Amino acid sequence: MLYTGHGDAGYTRVIGGPALPKCDTRLEALGALDEAQAHLGLARALLAGTPWVTPIGRVQATLRLVMADIATVTGDAGTVPYLSTDHLRALEDDLTAWDRRTGGFSGFMVPGDSVPGAHLHLARTVIRRAERTIVALSQSGGGVHQLTLSYLNRLSSWVYALCLLVEAPEAV
Repeated sequence: MLYTGHGDAGYTRVIGGPALPKCDTRLEALGALDEAQAHLGLARALLAGTPWVTPIGRVQATLRLVMADIATVTGDAGTVPYLSTDHLRALEDDLTAWDRRTGGFSGFMVPGDSVPGAHLHLARTVIRRAERTIVALSQSGGGVHQLTLSYLNRLSSWVYALCLLVEAPEAV
């Protein structure tokens, strides 16, 4: 069944928790992560046949784990997260390698040099919004793992670095 009708009253359920109002901070965070997934997916489709498809797909798979972490209501950030330090390390390894290729940060870019790059910039801004929302959730006692916060912080830098590479192919 593609619909249940359970959310018609403005509430939805998450893993292990009560029904939450659809405007709840946890659900706002999940919505932002879902939106980032969509932008990354569109960029991945537009970059078909390039070396960027594999790392974007890897990040999309990891974002599903982040979403599972946020959707799991335990009230205890001490529980085992779906993410591991290997996920964070993969981003950092990419960033280190890409930094050597691009020369690092040299100022902010104006999105729009390419359609895939523009979608990556959209993904980056949505990831930042998700991060802000998840920080608010964490600070209000929402049981967010530190690793999740670190991953999202690093991910926005990762997407920015990918934009540099996508929009300056000579750096590849």
